Amino acid sequence: MEHVRTRSAGGRLKAYAELARISNLPTCFTNALVGCALGALSGVLSWPLVGVAAAAVALLYVGGMALNDAVDVEFDREKRPDRPIPSGRVPLFEAYTFVAVCFALALAMLGALGRPALLLGSVLTATIIAYDLLHKRHAATVLLMGACRGLVYLVTAAAVAWPLDMRVGGWLSLTLTLYTIGLTLVARSETAAALDRRRWIAVALPLLVLLAAVPLRPEQPWPVLLVAVLLVGWLTRAVRAVFAKPPKTMEAVLTWISGMCLVDAYFLTLLNRLDFALIALACTALTAWGHRRILGT
Repeated sequence: MEHVRTRSAGGRLKAYAELARISNLPTCFTNALVGCALGALSGVLSWPLVGVAAAAVALLYVGGMALNDAVDVEFDREKRPDRPIPSGRVPLFEAYTFVAVCFALALAMLGALGRPALLLGSVLTATIIAYDLLHKRHAATVLLMGACRGLVYLVTAAAVAWPLDMRVGGWLSLTLTLYTIGLTLVARSETAAALDRRRWIAVALPLLVLLAAVPLRPEQPWPVLLVAVLLVGWLTRAVRAVFAKPPKTMEAVLTWISGMCLVDAYFLTLLNRLDFALIALACTALTAWGHRRILGT
């Protein structure tokens, strides 16, 4: 009986891991590193602060993923019955409770980091909720998805210092927003014709990220160049997947998601935070490894 209970507990943990898409959590951590580095341009940075900011972002992310599944339960019952909620592994009420707890804890943490972080965190939370409620109804909600990622930079930067240098922070936030919109558009290509029209995005994404360096002047160019080469090489895998016959859309999307850590590593070298960049590089491998066990989409 004890063995059965243990196995059951393990099954519930796995169900919640799938619900929360925890394999993508390293991307939230590296997003938070960039945001904290942006805040440190005009303030002092401490590891405990980074940890609290990153934990708050992670809670918003897993809460948003759980809300996405809870809202889409009827669709998933027909199209994806193996998901945690339609399969009965996570009761619907329990999922909504999980969402509420995650959002409340995240906002409490951000509130402890100051009013600007709480205000921007509330905007991010509202954007997540709006996306989850509307994404099946309006194609334009890809803009909300992009904003969810871009806002992470601003939320975590505000946790470090206020006001922000929006010339740098706004530029990098916009770049990440556009990157996320691009991968979301490809992920939503439900027909071959739609994918044919969007294949150019695969080629544009590496160029978009590299152009983020234009207004910035890093102190050491070699780390920037090295990470740029790694980034282009990684994202080229997604290009090959999209142009394969037949296209491997899921492989491309997962490559772009894990590549978000490389995007962050590139931005961190531009911001002269080589210590954070090394962590982001490791998170790329961790995310790719995690996707083999729990799909990130």
